[in-house]
Amino acid sequence: MSSNSTNAEVFVYTGAGGVEVPDDVVRALIDPSVTSIPDNAFEERNKLTEVELFEGLVEIGVDSFWCCDHSITKIIIPNSLRRINDWAFYYSLRTLIRLHDGIESIGQYTFAHCIFTNFRVPPLITVIPKGILYGCKSTFSLELPETVTEINNHAFFNCYCLRNVAFPPNADLSDYNIFGDKEINIISDLRLLFGLEAGIIRALQHRFDELNIHKLVYYQSYNQGVLHNLIAATKLDPTGNQQDCLGMTPLHILACSSVHNLEVYRVVIENYPTNLITEDRWGAPPLLYAFWGAAPREIIQCLLDSYQTLYPDHIFNWTMMVETMGRTETPKESINNLLWVKQMHFPDQPIDWEHLLGNFANPTRFCFDSTFKEHMQFLVMCGMSSRVEALAFRVWRDYITIMIHSADFKWGKRNFHIIQEIRARVTDFEDEYPKLKEITTILELALWKLRMNEKIPEEEATHYQKKIKTDESSMRRQYRITCGADVVIRHALPYLITAAGEESDSYAESDSNASSVDQSDEESDSNVPSDDESSDSM
Repeated sequence: MSSNSTNAEVFVYTGAGGVEVPDDVVRALIDPSVTSIPDNAFEERNKLTEVELFEGLVEIGVDSFWCCDHSITKIIIPNSLRRINDWAFYYSLRTLIRLHDGIESIGQYTFAHCIFTNFRVPPLITVIPKGILYGCKSTFSLELPETVTEINNHAFFNCYCLRNVAFPPNADLSDYNIFGDKEINIISDLRLLFGLEAGIIRALQHRFDELNIHKLVYYQSYNQGVLHNLIAATKLDPTGNQQDCLGMTPLHILACSSVHNLEVYRVVIENYPTNLITEDRWGAPPLLYAFWGAAPREIIQCLLDSYQTLYPDHIFNWTMMVETMGRTETPKESINNLLWVKQMHFPDQPIDWEHLLGNFANPTRFCFDSTFKEHMQFLVMCGMSSRVEALAFRVWRDYITIMIHSADFKWGKRNFHIIQEIRARVTDFEDEYPKLKEITTILELALWKLRMNEKIPEEEATHYQKKIKTDESSMRRQYRITCGADVVIRHALPYLITAAGEESDSYAESDSNASSVDQSDEESDSNVPSDDESSDSM
């Protein structure tokens, strides 16, 4: 681990001697002695996954982490940092980034084309720079301080998923193309509700008119004493049950936030319980945003407990929730958490994976071409996991898993034929199992018949009858392998060989015995030939 290394996975950057950062650096540690990271220091290091910035760092230079191909999945920002210059993290981050309140300036296009679900602008930033979140296709929630006076053009261009955002009413935004071309306006989720840019800006500037509870929870991260103020306000203000222009309730806004306070959630739920089952104008409940934005576990549990206590029979649209998260570069962990909660708490509520995989197969503008293949492989594995896990043999399950993880999904192409090929192979295995079961049953009966018809010397008959009862298990194992058959059925041997220590005469007849079949595969690999080897030897 050296700053002088030219081939190091872990690189300590000291900024001394003009040493160039290795191309294959995986983890970068910025030495505490460094107060400013120079321009272009880590640009195009597309294997860099983790960056740790220590206290003492004040400034990040222009293009410092430019175009690392979304490889950075962990970054620690120190409280000493004050300035982040132009294009610093362009096309590099694939993780949430938390900027502390001491940040004084952010440059143009600093976080353009990054992948994160929510973003909070620090309170000292009153002018939103040009292109700050340009092309951040996965960002659905943006928190801006009330003190913002100006938003420069293209600040949120191509932020297709952006939903939870409010503009200060007094900010002059009329001269800027915040979301892109005023005539075309391609910020889809907001355009769906308000049309072109002028309509979006107007709605967002007046989002909290006469909705004090909504406003209070949206700006909670910028103000002190929010819990006290909220408790006082809820006693007198019935507007907490209302929906704003986005169809959101205070609980929706809380779930979208980058800052979570469990007590604030409890106060809102206690005073406005219908918030739990209210859907916004995209059909989303607060629970979706909690998963989408990776809310802490205690928040998720609070919501689940409240649903089960207050609305135990409520039915969620899980298909919509998975589709909303899956169409963007939502972290795998967030989607997995959603699916796990669905399976554990709502197992009888359906998900239409046929519909989902059909939609996911055709990439949209919500996706990045650099990460689409990996993201699609993950979604297909999620959608087909129950069928894959139900396959009788490990070799089949492994085959399908490898097939999915090696599938060449391409951004900008129609990929449904790949999914059809995978499904067809799974169906082949599912159809083959009952046939194989029937064939092996007949084969075993034939082997036993052959053994019973063998001529046994009369003087050995009595001894044989006694011995067969005690030696039945070992004989059965022996004759399954050394029966003299001149035809070996594909995949038959693992099924015929009993697991070590098996006492029962019955043989694996259903999926309940699939695990023992797999066990026999593992325990017999050392002394049982493969199908091809057996065919040669027989």
